[in-house]
Parts: sequence; structure tokens; C-alpha cells
Amino acid sequence: SVNATPLTIERGDNKTSHKPLYLKHVCQPGRNTIQITVTACCCSHLFVLQLVHRPSVRSVLQGLIKKRLLPAEHCITKIKRNFSSGTIPGTPGPNGEDGVEQTAIKVSLKCPITFRRIQLPARGHDCRHIQRMGPALPSLCPHLARSKTALLEGLEVDQYMLGILIYIQK
Repeated sequence: SVNATPLTIERGDNKTSHKPLYLKHVCQPGRNTIQITVTACCCSHLFVLQLVHRPSVRSVLQGLIKKRLLPAEHCITKIKRNFSSGTIPGTPGPNGEDGVEQTAIKVSLKCPITFRRIQLPARGHDCRHIQRMGPALPSLCPHLARSKTALLEGLEVDQYMLGILIYIQK
């Protein structure tokens, strides 16, 4: 029981393990009491209590802006470097293989994952594409192999694109 609320642990499919108990709905701020009572044979049991902190999306985004905001000048330099190296799809390589120099590229203001308008432009630090995604879903990069995950620690917020989004909203 937790705080005098009885709970039953469900057995797993193989009868040797049990399904986890989620205690959030019976816990309260401050001190909580967990009492474990075993009715069957008590040969060997292992009990694990994990405390998990799940910050809100809003607090994660605020932290991302505070810690991972890439200055506009740096963003522009990165875009120019990727254009000249040919790492942006549809642009010529460093030797100008197709003979045509591309000086502009169209970038969508919709997140390629959620298909909603981007509020906070972010992308993986190692990504070479210009397109940004909304960081509310740190998920698979839609431009790379589907196995490439954009982890929260590797996301950066593009101040240059953020300035454009703020200007457009006015």
C-alpha cells in the first residue's frame, strides 16, 4: 500500500516477473509511506523504487533557448559553409560539378515531423540541412536515415530563423 491506499502488483506473462507499479496517482507532496506485504512464499524478492523527474515541454524549451541558442551570425556562416561544400541537397559540390551556382533555397516554415508551423526553430547539431524542425518532438531527423535520432542534448536553436519567424508574425 502507498499512503494507506491498497495496491496489487500484477504478475508478468512468464509468472516470474511483475509489471511495474506507477505510484504517481497515490503519492502526495512531502513524505509518503510505502508498505510492502507479501501473502505468498517470500523466498527471494527484489524491490526497486525509481524517482523520475519529467519536466514539462515548456521548461525543456526554455532551457533549450537558454543553453543552445546559436547566434544568427553563426547560423548564417553554417548555411554558407554547407552551400559551398555541396552538403545541402540540390546544391553543387565544392568543384561546381553541375556548372550552376545555387544562391538561394526555399525553406518551409512547417515542421517536417509534425506538419505544424514552427514556433522554435531547432535541428540537430550535426545535421547539414537548412530545414529546421520544432523541438517539441525530439525525434527522428526526417532528412537523414530514419535511424538517426535528434537527441535533446544535440539540438540547437537557430537564432537567424527565429528572427525571421518573429518578423513574419508581426
